[in-house]
Formats: sequence, C-alpha cells, structure tokens
Amino acid sequence: MSGHSLAQTAKTCGVSSRTLQRRFKTFWLIQPPRSVDKQRIYDQIFIDGTYFNTKCLVVAADSCHVINWFWCTKESSWSYMRLLDEIAPPQLVTCDGDSGGLKALRRLWPDTPVQRCIVHVKRNIQRATGLHPTSPMGKALRRLSFELLAVTNLDEAAEWTAKLHQFGTVFSAQLKARTYVKDVPFEQIPKSKRGNKKWWYTHDVHRGIYLQLKKMSQHGHLFAYLTQAKEGQRLERTTNSLEGGVNSQIKKLMHAHRGLRDEQQRIACDWWLYLHTQLPDDPVEIARQQNWGQDALAKAQTLANQETQATSGHEDGRPATYDSAIDTAYCCAGVSSNTVV
Repeated sequence: MSGHSLAQTAKTCGVSSRTLQRRFKTFWLIQPPRSVDKQRIYDQIFIDGTYFNTKCLVVAADSCHVINWFWCTKESSWSYMRLLDEIAPPQLVTCDGDSGGLKALRRLWPDTPVQRCIVHVKRNIQRATGLHPTSPMGKALRRLSFELLAVTNLDEAAEWTAKLHQFGTVFSAQLKARTYVKDVPFEQIPKSKRGNKKWWYTHDVHRGIYLQLKKMSQHGHLFAYLTQAKEGQRLERTTNSLEGGVNSQIKKLMHAHRGLRDEQQRIACDWWLYLHTQLPDDPVEIARQQNWGQDALAKAQTLANQETQATSGHEDGRPATYDSAIDTAYCCAGVSSNTVV
C-alpha cells in the first residue's frame, strides 16, 4: 500500500527479499471485511463483470465507490443475484445488457428502472453495420447510433424514438425479406444456415439490431437516465465510471502482479476493492484484529490435521499399526458352502 516494491522494502528493513516474503507469508491470510449497508438506497448503481483467465469478477458500484463484489466463473444470473441480494433496490441501475445481469434484475428488483449503457448499444450497432456500411439500411442504423449518443433531453429522446419507428416503417419490406434454401447454391449458403433451415431472414443481422433497439425502447432502457431523473438530478447513461474506475484498475493491478498465484491475485483484488468502498477501516487495524493472519493459519492447520487423521488414523500421516481383518461377510460372499478355502 506504500507503493514500494518488495526489494525496496527489504532494503529499508535490512533483510533479503526472501526473508521478507517469509515474514509476509501469513499476511495473505488476512481477509478484508465484507459489509454492505442494506438500508441505504442509492440514486444509481452500476453493475458489470470482467474476466481474468478462468475467473470472473462481478462488481456493483455507485459513481464514486465500490459497493459489493462477487467472484464466479461467468456472468450468470445466479452470480449477479449473489452480488445484489444484500443491496436495497436503487433509483436506477445501469448495466451493459448482459443476459445474466438482466435476468437477475428482473428477479430481484422487478420495479427498478434499468438503463442500458448507451456506449455498448452504439458498439453493437457498429458491429452489425460495420464502420462504412454500403446499404441504405446499414447507413440508417449507423446514423441512428450517432444520434443516440447526441440525445441530452426528453424532447430529443422522443425525436430519436420517432426516427426508430420511421426506420421500421421505411425498411419494413427489407426487414421481412426471406431467402429460401432451394433458391441458393449449397456452397453459397452460410454455414450457420446449413442445418435444417428452409429459409432465413435475408438481412438477419440488421433485423436483429433493429429488434433489439425496438425492445429496449419499449422497455424504457434507452432513456431511463432522463425519464427517472428528479429535478436538478443528473443520472449517467453509461457504465464508464465502473469500467474505467474499477475494472481497468483491477486489470492493471493483476498485470503488475501477474506472478502471483490465483488465490493471491484474488486476495489482492479483494483488498483493492475494499479500500475503494466508501468507508473502509484501517487495514493495519484489520490485520491486528486477525492476529496478522496467524489465527487463520492455525485454523487451516487444524482442519488439515483433522482431515489427515480421518483418512489415515494418525496426525503425522502414519498408517494404523493394528487394523481389523477383512470382513468375513465380504470375503466369503461369493464362495459357496462346498468350496474348500
């Protein structure tokens, strides 16, 4: 936390780096406390997940501080429910649109308005149309994506919604157009359409993006930051504060300490997240309360000895000196009464 490297700290203390590592070994067993204010109602909460090799970290934060976090293997609805179940429903929740997160929000906070990250929506449109679309429909969608970012008030939001409806009307025929397998040479059929399909939508990518935008608009997920804002209140429309202020910093921390084992990386992340909550306690006092990791070490050793004793019969791992013979019922179960043993 001082910002000094292990080598610098060892030199200051007049010992070698290995000696210092040995002395610090039990410090990895010090766990940051986890406490969430279940009574507090936040104006806006941001949720998102980020991946580290085989691990996934889902985080909930307000615009300035971390609120809660949970380690998992993927962004599932169960993971997000574990993240949010101790937090009171906020005025508004902003997410990137992950299906697991949306499912958890519907179950836990069914009455809480949801704001989809506008930057992610724009990226999805751009991924579908490309940077330089050539078709009129692609160009119209690309233009809608830029105009979506330019919306700043309810009047502009209503105007953009009208343009989306107009897009559906103008390109109605193209959105409904179908291509039939019988009319296309086999080698020209996309691999994804070569199954049992008899037809597919000719402009399925553009159609998919349009239907997504239409669904988000109908559910109020595009402009909730405007419709839910109280007088004089500013609500955010993106998850940038979480992705830039938390996720990217965690990534930098992991890169700087990429030599740590998985469990040590998790503990390092836990401490970083805890120290970025609103009111963290003094880390030195927390370490002192946990006896600098010695209590956790003693507990781990006791559990290990109990497990060893349960499996081998001795604390030091020796096999039992005397043991019962093989069960007679077992050894003779398959032997007939006329068989000579």
